[in-house]
Amino acid sequence: MSNSAKRSSSITKGARVLVVDDDSDGAEAAGKLLETFGCDVALVGSAGEALERIEEGAGVDLVFSDVVMPDIDGLEFAERLNALRPGLPVIFCTGYSSAVEALTDNGAMALMKPYSADVLERVVAERLELAQRAQPRA
Repeated sequence: MSNSAKRSSSITKGARVLVVDDDSDGAEAAGKLLETFGCDVALVGSAGEALERIEEGAGVDLVFSDVVMPDIDGLEFAERLNALRPGLPVIFCTGYSSAVEALTDNGAMALMKPYSADVLERVVAERLELAQRAQPRA
């Protein structure tokens, strides 16, 4: 078994990922890729819908989101997510290099499109692991 397969089964398997993208094709492609890592994926078409789900208490371990959406931009979305669920890992993807710096300055992770499956898997695993370490043990 390769290291990435071991990492997937231990870290990403069963992780609940909310994919946020107003482009349904992009959302479906990202969702299918995340499922290959063992993640349980839910898709929403807007940042507003994602915020509603999280406010309602949806079980989410990680948010994977596009940056440019018609209702709320990535930076505002990151700030609002952090206010609702501090410590919730968020990974943004964008084709705009200027957005990457603004998001990372705000504590979010941003990937440039196009990204490889290996890079996405590594980043998802790292973010989930960091979030798990930050959680107080019961």
